[in-house]
Amino acid sequence: MTRKYAKEEVDFFLLEYPFLNGVRNILDIKYIKILRRCLKTLSAWPSKEVGEKESKYDFIGKIYIFLINLICLPPGVLYIKKYFGVIDFLELGHTYVTVFINITSLIRLLLIFMKSYKNLVGDFINKIHLFNHKHHSEYAMSTYIKVHKVSHFFTMYLNTMVFIGIILFNVTPIYKNISSGAFSNYKTENVTFEHSVYFELPFDYKHDIKGYLVIFLFDWYMSFVCSSCFSNFDLLMSLMIFHVCGHLMILIDKLKKFRRPSIKLLINNIEYEWYSDAEMKLVSRDLRNIILHHSLIAEFVKKMSQTFGPILYLYYMFHIINGCVLLLECSQMSAEALARYGTLTFVVFQQLIQISIVFELLGISNDRLIDAVYSVPWECMDKSNRQKVYIILMRTQRSLAIKAVDMVDVGVQTMALIIRTSLSYFIMLRTFSGEDTP
Repeated sequence: MTRKYAKEEVDFFLLEYPFLNGVRNILDIKYIKILRRCLKTLSAWPSKEVGEKESKYDFIGKIYIFLINLICLPPGVLYIKKYFGVIDFLELGHTYVTVFINITSLIRLLLIFMKSYKNLVGDFINKIHLFNHKHHSEYAMSTYIKVHKVSHFFTMYLNTMVFIGIILFNVTPIYKNISSGAFSNYKTENVTFEHSVYFELPFDYKHDIKGYLVIFLFDWYMSFVCSSCFSNFDLLMSLMIFHVCGHLMILIDKLKKFRRPSIKLLINNIEYEWYSDAEMKLVSRDLRNIILHHSLIAEFVKKMSQTFGPILYLYYMFHIINGCVLLLECSQMSAEALARYGTLTFVVFQQLIQISIVFELLGISNDRLIDAVYSVPWECMDKSNRQKVYIILMRTQRSLAIKAVDMVDVGVQTMALIIRTSLSYFIMLRTFSGEDTP
């Protein structure tokens, strides 16, 4: 009878939430499958740490993806060196942007060699993901459903944005080549092909059709790799934050709905509440579970900060430099400049705003947790349990914000500061560019 009831309950649950049908473990969830596939393209999925069989080719894949990014850097820097002062800064600015993207991608790819990164992803899948905690209470299940929907939508949205960005970034030079007649007159010597990325190479790819085709295909591939370095790690960090916020929501619910005492005491005509001896034991158990739950969250956030902190710091530096250069490119206000750099500028600033808002959710949830601790009826407890409440209060006072190199909080305030700084540098560069114009 019990088994039959349990089966009916599961069937009803899957009927109400059909997107969970067939999900028996975390790796069966659709957005986790997409995340796994995305990270696999960079050899960044730690198979062993999540309980899968590790391929003997994983390390070779890591070396390959890192070297292919590393090989692109010197030709890009040499191109800037060769044409610095020869062509206009606004024309050369495109290569500045692509070189900065290349450097940031290389730095992010260092994560795939770090043991701390692998353990962090393993902890996320095996310990933090709300699939592991949904059975603890009805509220935990409803929170899991909410976080699942947000995570799925965000995964699809981010992958769609990356796909559109890659297309627009590489299609613009193709359109310009068609408009200029470069494809129809490729046999003549006066043809100059436009590219999405420029390098200093020992062969001619600007005037020769064979060289053009080689770099054309390579640029598409590298656009995919570099975009993956940005989007896939951003997606991973965002999903981790969503689930940590879900844990905080569950903790807040536990604290706000903490069991009330059943005993009423009348002292000096004033009614007081107090827990019975049996209730005190239950209170002690509940408080201990809350402490352990919060410790699990705090330890994971600490590991996130240690692993992603340096990456986020350099990511912010990238946005400061790249942001002002892209704004300078767009300031030409020509149709060509807006077509070529407008979308890229939008995508870059959108990524900054997006990741900052996601991390800001962690700080907001932590503030709500601090307030929820005060709703616990500590005055009705004995000394031992009051000490446990005090421990919870002290631990929740510590900020759970992710810090970039333990210096800068990752959030909306830092994002606003970076945008202001980029605008200031843009105005300065624009002024110098105007002074240099004869």
